Amino acid sequence: MDVNEYRKICSELSGIPLFDGKYSFYYDETRNVRKFKLTENGVNADEGISNDFILGGVLFKGDVPPSEIDTLFDELKIKTSEIKFKTLAGRGVDFWKTIQKRPIQQYLKWLGDSGLYVHFATLNNMYFSIVDMIDSIFVTQPQFNFGPEWERSLKASLHRFVVTHLDEILPIFYSYNYPSLAKADIKGFCYDLSGLIQSYGDEDFYLENFQQLLKANGRKEELLFIEDNTPGLLVEDYSGLRDGRCAFYKDSMHYFDGEAEAESSLENTIFTLNGKKISNYKFLDSKEERLIQISDVWVGLMGRLFFMLDQSSPDIIKSKMESLNETQKECIHIINSLIDRSERLHIALIQNVNSLEIVQHRGALLELMDELVR
Repeated sequence: MDVNEYRKICSELSGIPLFDGKYSFYYDETRNVRKFKLTENGVNADEGISNDFILGGVLFKGDVPPSEIDTLFDELKIKTSEIKFKTLAGRGVDFWKTIQKRPIQQYLKWLGDSGLYVHFATLNNMYFSIVDMIDSIFVTQPQFNFGPEWERSLKASLHRFVVTHLDEILPIFYSYNYPSLAKADIKGFCYDLSGLIQSYGDEDFYLENFQQLLKANGRKEELLFIEDNTPGLLVEDYSGLRDGRCAFYKDSMHYFDGEAEAESSLENTIFTLNGKKISNYKFLDSKEERLIQISDVWVGLMGRLFFMLDQSSPDIIKSKMESLNETQKECIHIINSLIDRSERLHIALIQNVNSLEIVQHRGALLELMDELVR
């Protein structure tokens, strides 16, 4: 696909304006479970349910990085050849303990003053695994697609039901070789899943509509996007996020941490520019590129933050915030400021392949946290 055509489609569907600036993007990633698959007992990687895959890092205008990068490394006095999130925060720490660590506090203070922008794209594995059901329904019954908000709300309600009832839904998926249903099994699958939803008597308006639409698709014996795939393979890889960033920000250069899977996926990219495959990317050795190390810390921090937000309520946040000292509160303010600054540059720098409900929940709690530190 030509990148200009792709960008036009993305902009028209999302309402997000195109971005033609020339920037240098640096990336690292966290929570890469490789292949996310169904098994007889559930899925092959439980952490893929509770944690998003995150691809992200830092960027700056042009191709000359800020001169203050070495300052951070001098301040941290790291003795190893590179810094990583686990080097600064330690292993197995949650978000609240992370911002208690002096190296993380130094890192955030430096990043906030550096002039760099941050960016990230998150992908919720289970959300990504199920939304093809709704997309398939709208291929067969386009008259019931009432627009992007309706579609996102349907997907959010389905996702909430699925993660609430995984013990019952995953065996249904496994028994039908989801996401590769045989034509003869589509009716049974649709009726089994809609029957499970109905059995809980859920009064969710969107979920009830999904159930009825799914039964109608069952009668038609058609679910286009969950036929002819690899049985049990829910997420093959995360190449779509890497490809998409390179294509959407086509005038920028993208620098990824050297990794065989990522390199292979971009070598096989479907995107072209002027008839040739896009080539606005490079793979670098993180040990030799400090901006990728800085990106590693950022995505690690975001991974801890989002996991915490997903487990929290406003009352939990308020209670936790009361125990923070001024330096820890400043960390939270810097994180929010960095995200806001990047969204002002271009809103798609912060990308979520996730349930609308989860995105809104995280946003509301981040806003609450920022209000409590002012």
